[in-house]
Amino acid sequence: MERATRAIIDLNAIAFNVAAVRNIIGPGRDLMAIVKADAYGHGALEVSRTALNSGATCLGIALPEEGEDLRRHGIDAPLLVLGLI
Repeated sequence: MERATRAIIDLNAIAFNVAAVRNIIGPGRDLMAIVKADAYGHGALEVSRTALNSGATCLGIALPEEGEDLRRHGIDAPLLVLGLI
């Protein structure tokens, strides 16, 4: 039996959560948003922009190619490759 599965990504909720963590840790500390695997299927570009605009300072990715794609779309935040190179 198949059933339709749907995920709704609430960028406002992501923004709220990133800002909440930023508020807890305060300024002057890095806050990394993990956006590997297309932000776990949620859209790396949209999630990256939202996270960075809400207080994240850097992004975690799995592959260098993910970083190339983010750079092509204007994301210039520091990137950390979490997978093997």
